[in-house]
Amino acid sequence: MIHAAPPVAQAAYRRFAAALEPGDVVWDRATGVPLRLWGLRGAAVPRAMPSRDLELRSAHDLLARHLDLLAPGSAAADFVLVGDDLSSGIHSLGFAQHYRGRPVLGGQVSFRFKAGRLAMIGSEALPRVQAVLTDSPVPEPVARERAREWIGGDARPDRVEGPFILPLVDDERVRGYREVLRVTVHTTAPIGRWAVYVDAATGEPLAREQLLRFASGNLKIDAPVRGPGGQRLEFAAANLGVVVNGAPAVTTITGAVSFADGSPATVATTVLGSFVAVASEAGAPAATNLALPPGGQATWSVAADEFLDAQLTTYVHADRVKQMVRAIAPDFAFVDQQMPAIVNINDVCNAFADGESINFFQSDAQCENTGRIADVVYHEFGHNVHFQGIIPGVGFPDGALSEGISDFLSATITDSPDLAPGFFKGDPGPLRALDPQGSEWHWPEDNTEIHDAGRIIGGALWDLRKALRNKLGAGPGVAQVNKLWFESIRRAVDMPSMYPEVLLADDDDGDLSNGTPNECEINVAFDAHGLVGPSAVAADVVTSAPTPDGVLVDLIVSGQQKACLNLSPLGAELHWRVRGEQQNGMVPMNPSAGGFAGIMPNVGDGKVLEYQVRLVLQGGTTVVFPTNAADPTYELYLGPVTNIFCEDFESGPAAQGWQLNGDWAFGPPAGGPDPAAAFNGSSVAGNGLAPPGTYESFLESHMLGPVINVAGHNTVRLQLRRWLEVEDANFDQALVLANGSEAWRNATNDAGKLHHIDGEWRFQDIDLTPFVSNGQVQLEFILEGDEALEFGGWNIDELCVVGTGSVTQGVCGDGIISGIEACDDGNLDAGDGCSPSCTIESIDPTTGPGGPVFTDTDTDTDTDTDSATGGGDKESGCGCNQGAGDLGAAVLALAGLVMLRRRRS
Repeated sequence: MIHAAPPVAQAAYRRFAAALEPGDVVWDRATGVPLRLWGLRGAAVPRAMPSRDLELRSAHDLLARHLDLLAPGSAAADFVLVGDDLSSGIHSLGFAQHYRGRPVLGGQVSFRFKAGRLAMIGSEALPRVQAVLTDSPVPEPVARERAREWIGGDARPDRVEGPFILPLVDDERVRGYREVLRVTVHTTAPIGRWAVYVDAATGEPLAREQLLRFASGNLKIDAPVRGPGGQRLEFAAANLGVVVNGAPAVTTITGAVSFADGSPATVATTVLGSFVAVASEAGAPAATNLALPPGGQATWSVAADEFLDAQLTTYVHADRVKQMVRAIAPDFAFVDQQMPAIVNINDVCNAFADGESINFFQSDAQCENTGRIADVVYHEFGHNVHFQGIIPGVGFPDGALSEGISDFLSATITDSPDLAPGFFKGDPGPLRALDPQGSEWHWPEDNTEIHDAGRIIGGALWDLRKALRNKLGAGPGVAQVNKLWFESIRRAVDMPSMYPEVLLADDDDGDLSNGTPNECEINVAFDAHGLVGPSAVAADVVTSAPTPDGVLVDLIVSGQQKACLNLSPLGAELHWRVRGEQQNGMVPMNPSAGGFAGIMPNVGDGKVLEYQVRLVLQGGTTVVFPTNAADPTYELYLGPVTNIFCEDFESGPAAQGWQLNGDWAFGPPAGGPDPAAAFNGSSVAGNGLAPPGTYESFLESHMLGPVINVAGHNTVRLQLRRWLEVEDANFDQALVLANGSEAWRNATNDAGKLHHIDGEWRFQDIDLTPFVSNGQVQLEFILEGDEALEFGGWNIDELCVVGTGSVTQGVCGDGIISGIEACDDGNLDAGDGCSPSCTIESIDPTTGPGGPVFTDTDTDTDTDTDSATGGGDKESGCGCNQGAGDLGAAVLALAGLVMLRRRRS
């Protein structure tokens, strides 16, 4: 989840925002599409529509007009209406995505209307779908066999479906698309039901998906009425099929049955009811005959037998959770169906749901029988509610989300945030805790294994439950949060999208721009878990020129507030270190006009300060600037420098000897992922400067500079302004070469998710001294991209190669370019292109010695050594300083450019 428009979507979002003025938006990091847009209040927002048909027409129109934002690269005809639901006052329309007639798995765009107006738009569309299609898919027997081989063991392939388009997606990027067939495969050891996706043309297995929803088995049950180690209560045998004195009947919700005479009745029963049918894979089937006295009670108890007790416990709690969900959503048809519940399965420490049934494992020395744990029964049914409740083309069964919302269902029934205490034998603690003391599960840092990650949304819902109980009272508060739970899980696609969906469910007038009745409580609860966050807080960091007393850094804060969230700045810290040294420190920043100000020490000439500003908000959240995780500190070079070669990119590339290939260009930036304007002047050097501003896939693009004479300086540095947007270096590489050696590249991490997103003009300093050869240096900027996830690439402005220290004369005629020599050809002869004072000679091509001679006024980049044909060997001939004239002019120019330079970060 990200809150700012990703670079690739900024242009389309600006057009959308101008028409519909969304109040809030969250974005999918991998696809770059807006997961949810809500609070729509622009003039183009449809409202006051009298019919569902008009709302459907409006949805079609909006989809067509804003495809570049909602489904980049698609056509309106690619979307097919698959969901049209009117419930709880919300009219939800879902459109499934296709590519050349093939369904795109997971691709969908949805619209919600409430109180006669458009309230929210959601997109899980896949961008720029391109896949090679086949007219002759592999035969079904081949697809089944390839799927069976891939799963292995006792795999049994079932039906073959398709073809589909399979997006290859991770948390950060879409890696590509393949045409596939889907093969359903069953296994028993271990238990599983898999969807295996094989290449439609070759049968190659590409991906598999576990269709069963498992819970984590880590704790034993020890709480009353919640596990075999706790207190047992006598629950009503509700909705149970019985035979009373030979006549079939069904118990009431209180477990009551009627019979004619006043003598005790004989009641025969199993664990088959109107809404739950329990079957056991081990032990005897549960069955009994009970004597029921008139006006009295008969109790069926088999507590000492694990296999029998699992059958009874599962029945009681499965029926109970169905009653709870029916009370939340009376029109939810799934709760009225008879649900299979399989217990005593020959496995341990787990349970699973498959969308239709719930399934529980036997005990072992470590774990209790999961069919005897009420919390686990509630949790597994929560998965089925999620799966069955999703509105097609609107919601999506995300794994971590499903775990968290299922945990919450269990918690709201048991009135406890501790799930399944006593799951592990000998350990009374909970399997998972939604409300741990002194901490909160937080997005995104706790978004790890799906059961652990689910605690983020489970914790947010539990906090909201507490808040609404306090506000509305215990009964109404719980009823409201349970309603919000059900309505939001039908439409959400992941944990971040739950926040706007909960707001929508809470809304009372179809206008999210004016808030909702419980917006305050929702904001606070979800923000505590990182699902709202300080996305509205922005700041500029401005650094003044160094003085002997230090370096002044200003933090200018801007942004907007959300209801009941105090996003006001509380304080700020300035953290600094010296590049390549141990010296570092922290400076508290003082309040100033518009923000905060602090002074870093001036640690001496020739050093580079690396620094960041940490802004602390009133609620305790810390926001760090710069916001680029791949390059988390600003840079500042201390001390005077001599400008050797500078480029502002306002003239054409040939003017100073640049050679461009690929998509490199000089010109105004395109906006979108690129900056809206150059740092100075009107032009930059960059990739993909034409709209939409992104570089192409499978890119290899180079910008080679002139050979620069840098001789005579103690150190040589490259200093420039950079606005770089590039994927993690594991996939796309942005490099700076000096004399063919790597001087800098973008970062990577083990996860491959460390994207370099500047989002602002950044000053960059690179020490070129180790790369200087024969008093010369030549720069090359490179961008290489893979097949997917393209950003804005390089944008460069105010580039200078600078030197420090004195400039020496050099020894002319020794064949070595040194000092301020512009060339040295090993002699003191005139008329050969290099003068006796080692400056460049301009020789008349018709009268010079030996006839026509090439006039070398720029750097040599060719390999032609024949001067008569316009060549020049840069190794044995001249290495030319750009713009160098005679010796006296060069000294004056260099001396005039020594100055202190102001840096703005």
